[in-house]
Amino acid sequence: MNANDGARALRFRCISPDQAADLLLRRFAGSLPALAVFDTRERAYFERGHIDTAQWLNDSSFGAALQRVSRSTPVLIYCHHGHASQAWAERFTDFRYAEVYSVDGGHDRLLDALNARAGDAGAPALPPDASVALETFLAEHDFDTRDLNRARAHGLTPLMRAALSGEAALVDELLALDVAANARNGDGNNALWLACVAGDAGIVRALIAAGIDIDNCNDTGATALMYTASSGKHDMLALLLGYGADATLRTGDDYMAVDLAATGACLRLLRHTAR
Repeated sequence: MNANDGARALRFRCISPDQAADLLLRRFAGSLPALAVFDTRERAYFERGHIDTAQWLNDSSFGAALQRVSRSTPVLIYCHHGHASQAWAERFTDFRYAEVYSVDGGHDRLLDALNARAGDAGAPALPPDASVALETFLAEHDFDTRDLNRARAHGLTPLMRAALSGEAALVDELLALDVAANARNGDGNNALWLACVAGDAGIVRALIAAGIDIDNCNDTGATALMYTASSGKHDMLALLLGYGADATLRTGDDYMAVDLAATGACLRLLRHTAR
């Protein structure tokens, strides 16, 4: 085994423009602690316009980028169409960057995704007729009552915190206020994952009914289904399977939910996907 084998075992991920926009918006909101963004198009294109916070990257500046960006910092790379960025992503993984993303479709599609998000309706605020329980909950966790989608500690929004706490009534009230069900925390998990942590089937059903992404992949490529399998929560696992969760998705390390099954009950539910 040569010295580069360990580095080459690391792999970058190709992600959609929407996923890349999500990473950027989480960074702008502060729920993602760090993100290095690189534009690998020709200098003239970069000067004409680039994604906010992006740094221009070419062969001459690559060494300086390695010195400036820590190996633990997630790296997001885009080019014109999503091809050249893959070669750059591989170079970063060769230098042991553990979390590297190449944007499919390139700059223009990423910009379109960001603009589409900017065009979304304004964030919901706490209405005058909100329940006392919701007012108290928001105050206890220092949430912004003017923006019920704004994250606080650990990148959790009010909906995520309520789901994690098993507060079904608060989840229902927040969903009725049209909060963003698919917001993701600093690890890339949405409220469904947190409801599974709480083990609350009612909240899981409410979130799915509200249109949450049942197959959301976090920053390691793991889904809520994978979490329930790995934690031995066979009742939550069965519930997600019943709602059509995809058991064939793989993590960044190429594991499926069946590979992570912690109990015989979970394995039996997933044996139809075993390789």
